[in-house]
Amino acid sequence: MVIPASQDGRMNGQDQLDTYLPESIRSQLEQRYYSRVNEQARFERFIDDPEFVRDPLRHIALFADHGVVHVRDVAHQILRVLDVINGLLIPRRSRRQLDLFMKAYGVMVAYLHDIGMVDGSKFGRAMHPEFATQAVFDTEFDEIVETIWDENWGNIGWRLVNLVTNGALRQDPKLVLREMLSMAVCHSKSKVPIAVLNDPVLLRKTMQQTAATDLHVLYWQQNVAKAQARLIASRHAQEPPVEIEQLARALEEAKTALAEAIDATDGTEHPEAMLRRHYHDFEHDSFQWLVSEEVEIRHLVDDVIDTLRALRTADALRQRGTVLRTSGNYQIFVDQVTAHAIYALQERNDRLFLLMGANPLNAGEANLASSELGRDGNLHVSFYHGAFVDRETTERAAYNAAIVVDDVQSDVLESFQRPPAEDNDGECLKTCRDMQILIEGVDDNLEFAELVRRQLLRLNPQLQEQVRTIPSLQHVAEQERMRYIEADELNWDVPRRRELLRHVEQTGHQIEGIDPIEGFKDVKLIALKAGETLIEAGTRASFVYIPLEEGLKAMPLGGYQMIPTRAWIPLGNTSVIRGATRNATVLTDQDVELLMIPKEVYLRYWHKLYTPEELLQKIAGTRANDADC
Repeated sequence: MVIPASQDGRMNGQDQLDTYLPESIRSQLEQRYYSRVNEQARFERFIDDPEFVRDPLRHIALFADHGVVHVRDVAHQILRVLDVINGLLIPRRSRRQLDLFMKAYGVMVAYLHDIGMVDGSKFGRAMHPEFATQAVFDTEFDEIVETIWDENWGNIGWRLVNLVTNGALRQDPKLVLREMLSMAVCHSKSKVPIAVLNDPVLLRKTMQQTAATDLHVLYWQQNVAKAQARLIASRHAQEPPVEIEQLARALEEAKTALAEAIDATDGTEHPEAMLRRHYHDFEHDSFQWLVSEEVEIRHLVDDVIDTLRALRTADALRQRGTVLRTSGNYQIFVDQVTAHAIYALQERNDRLFLLMGANPLNAGEANLASSELGRDGNLHVSFYHGAFVDRETTERAAYNAAIVVDDVQSDVLESFQRPPAEDNDGECLKTCRDMQILIEGVDDNLEFAELVRRQLLRLNPQLQEQVRTIPSLQHVAEQERMRYIEADELNWDVPRRRELLRHVEQTGHQIEGIDPIEGFKDVKLIALKAGETLIEAGTRASFVYIPLEEGLKAMPLGGYQMIPTRAWIPLGNTSVIRGATRNATVLTDQDVELLMIPKEVYLRYWHKLYTPEELLQKIAGTRANDADC
């Protein structure tokens, strides 16, 4: 089975996923788990639920979607993430290795990562990562494992069989496949911290404990550990005795609940009976491949772990904003009067209730227009609104936005924290400390991005060197936006920048006062191939371009003749200045390089005009120079 390279973009149709995981398996998982998540969040199902009545804003019905659309989105997103990080944030894999193995495995674990949300209770939500691990070993998954194995999806079966044949792998290869699938739990940074993901010995121990421990026992073990940590921190901070006493009491209650959970498992067969179907000696035999010293197995482990890094990232970059809906398919959007989230709860087709929720994370998510991992290896985030009813509300909105940015970055950046001594075969990878968090400006309030940055640094001061604001890309034509995000930063020195300005001056542009430092911040260098479209007529003017060579032609609206453009003449600046849409389509005749200047940067630093006296003086000087020539 030959698997082509995936196309960039989200939700490109289910046929793209068909390449990596059969529709029969995806449909089975969607119907068995994810559609039931959507079903339990319907209005008539949740409105009388005691859990909803007790705490509506923490009920699964008002959670961001974890149903069918969500899992499809994450599955599509992981394909793009793997393309972006290959050779940049993870050691480079061959195109065949990336497309044939890692993308297929990535789609598989993406489809498993949230199946535990089928239990919408507080317990079910908390333990949904571990649920996926245990479910994979159950009889219900036998058919899925057999299909993946028999049809050799992702070439996984063939690879594992070859490892057995050459003596590197000493486990049942089909069982190793099942263990690989069970590692969908690693999408959760709280259940599998990055230090564990980076350490095969700790990872094996964690996977064994996750697979073999009753979920209720595991739940209370985790609660005991959290309560102990809180108590120790409280004592270390010398908090008031009454607070320390409350935390000590909470710890004892958690220990009591743990003991009761352990007692309740006496005489039960699950999950031990489930694992006895697969292992004679679970402690010795399970997940052995994770700690193997065989070189080929180490390569397998690296591929699995780097794919799980991509899964964590893809889940963090799930769609939000105006397409954000709850699991019950209810819209969530931000209120510009209060900066809180509004939930549009539809009761069949009869009634619509608008519910306000003062939940910072949900409000931040509702205002988040995009979160993307650019081909520069940086996290790009943007927001819909920056203008709110008053200063206090705007600050609240900025805080909410910072909450969600911190949540996203903690998944994305941390996922690429690697062991310090790891050998990357001589590759110079971008580290998580080098990754930037780029907060785009918002057109209706150019100060909002800076407000978000400040709030983010209050929440997480360690990001001081990694977060900055960039010009607004709001309302930019998608082709131009993606071209800008994926373009290289301009790394020219000051003399070369001054040389460019001299060329630009010779074409008539006023350059007096253009700062070669500030004026080139967030300016990027792009390269187009012959036959590409640079600018589309009728789109919003969001960038000014400076061609560094000939090779462009403009096709004006209104029936006017095609106009060849010259190098060094700023292109599209008139539309940017007047705030209008483009009045011409610009195409390439040949390969050409250009500078790409965001509108905000151009208007702030490059928009220089002549006075009548300056113009006459400029023309006179130009004519004198021409005469001398």
